[in-house]
Amino acid sequence: MNSFSKQILISLFYIVLAVSLAYMLWVVRYTLTYILISALISLIAKPIVDFLSGESLLKIKMGRNLAAILTLVLLLSLIAGVIGLFIPALMHELQVLRAVDFENLFGEFQSELKELQLGLGLTNEFNFKIPSQTEILPKIGDLVNVERVTETFTNLIGSLGNLAFALFSILFISFFFLKERNLFRSIIMAFVPDRFENRVKNIYPRLRSNISRYFVGLLIQITIITTLVSIGLKLGGFHNTIVIGFFAGLINVIPYLGPIIGLTFGITLGMAQTLGDSSLQFAPAFFIIIGVFGLVQVLDNFITQPFIFSTSIRAHPLEIFLVISFAASLAGIAGMIVAVPVYSVLRLLAGEFLGHIKFIRWLIPLEHEDNDVEVSPADK
Repeated sequence: MNSFSKQILISLFYIVLAVSLAYMLWVVRYTLTYILISALISLIAKPIVDFLSGESLLKIKMGRNLAAILTLVLLLSLIAGVIGLFIPALMHELQVLRAVDFENLFGEFQSELKELQLGLGLTNEFNFKIPSQTEILPKIGDLVNVERVTETFTNLIGSLGNLAFALFSILFISFFFLKERNLFRSIIMAFVPDRFENRVKNIYPRLRSNISRYFVGLLIQITIITTLVSIGLKLGGFHNTIVIGFFAGLINVIPYLGPIIGLTFGITLGMAQTLGDSSLQFAPAFFIIIGVFGLVQVLDNFITQPFIFSTSIRAHPLEIFLVISFAASLAGIAGMIVAVPVYSVLRLLAGEFLGHIKFIRWLIPLEHEDNDVEVSPADK
């Protein structure tokens, strides 16, 4: 066998190996998803476990087993409380939307637009093109169709397999990640070749710190947006504002596109409330919603987001925009959601393993490294 044939066989072997590995990962994708979610939970909840296991409560020294159990119970209670607060209000708003006379609502909207045109002195040459009811009503009906919403949630749950099994798996894996300090790191190190082990150990504390700070910052961002939108709309005379606020905060994790979706949802629910509440006038209510969402987005864009990005991955805003754009092209909305944390991981790995490349040194200068991250003895 000559060298050329040997190279072909070696190349075919690696191709088959790569395809087999990709197929295997696809088969176990749900389990990998549970592991990644559990790892994220352990990153966020680890400080709570460390605090509980390091303090004496009622003169009883709490072990990590009990601390991990109490932390998971606390997280489940928090999630159950949010669901208990949000879902009944959402169901009520969906029932309200089902009873809305959209022809009346659209007619009111057309009337307000015509008055705005007259007020601005617009001639026929510059008139706004107002879509007809036959064009827009079917789209509105599809948007707020309860059966479609229910089907969407059912498909989402079904795509993750059995919900009960998924929840049990995540809790079970999370318990051991929280109980044992370095279990997740040990799993990662098991797949790292020996010659790269020291390098991975070197970046692991920074990687864990960056991802933890990013997701904690994301939770803070969701809380702030939910609170500000809910309070702002409540002061404007709307009801069940927690639904609009929570949806706006949650969907805001989708960069750039999320705020537009949140605003659309808020306008739809808010305008529907004007038909059944004489205290809410159509035009003022519309501008109140626009004003509240606009003010919240200004605060988020100039305060919250810069804080999250600067303290987690420390990347330039243009860099983040390009990464999110590429992720959207590759994987749509799901890609946009995971783009920043995945890029944070790749950025640190590139800085550690590809630092000899000029472009990488330019992209990740030394001053951007997290040199101030404390490394615990357990991480060394």
